[in-house]
Amino acid sequence: MSYRRLSLITLPLVLGAGLVTGACGVPVVAAGAGYAADGGVLAASDKTSADHLISMMSKQDCAMWRVIKSLPACKPRDGDKDPYKVDYDGPQRMVGEDGVSYAPPLHAAADAPAASWNAAAYKPPPVPSTPAQPVTAVADATPEPAPAAASDPPPAKPKKPKVHSVKKPSRNPVAPAS
Repeated sequence: MSYRRLSLITLPLVLGAGLVTGACGVPVVAAGAGYAADGGVLAASDKTSADHLISMMSKQDCAMWRVIKSLPACKPRDGDKDPYKVDYDGPQRMVGEDGVSYAPPLHAAADAPAASWNAAAYKPPPVPSTPAQPVTAVADATPEPAPAAASDPPPAKPKKPKVHSVKKPSRNPVAPAS
């Protein structure tokens, strides 16, 4: 077999193998991104995202790295403060383009079920309205004079004439349809 013939066979095989196995790198990239995110969370809080999930579920302070040091993975939290508790009875802090604003707390309706995902169950309580004062109309005997015009309105600006663009013919004209 000649060298030229061998290169004609191997070139498509090498390119084809690269195209066929190209999707195998996607799970590696996704796993690498997950490890990078977990590394950032670990650096900020000494826990991975799985440790935070276990801590929320068990209501304890859990970190799996403690097992390596022959310590218990979970221990009771220091104090009564639950860092994962969300206060739905306090005002809600919202950050927007115009700065920080606060909204009224979200209260469940009195007749809402204990675990409801219905948006209507979380409407704020109705605000009691004040009774409207009655309005009495009295006609004036003498009408007020109309205000005098201070000056005439400024003259209208003249309209600019429209400029029409000219289409340039293409280099390769299209063949007429038959």
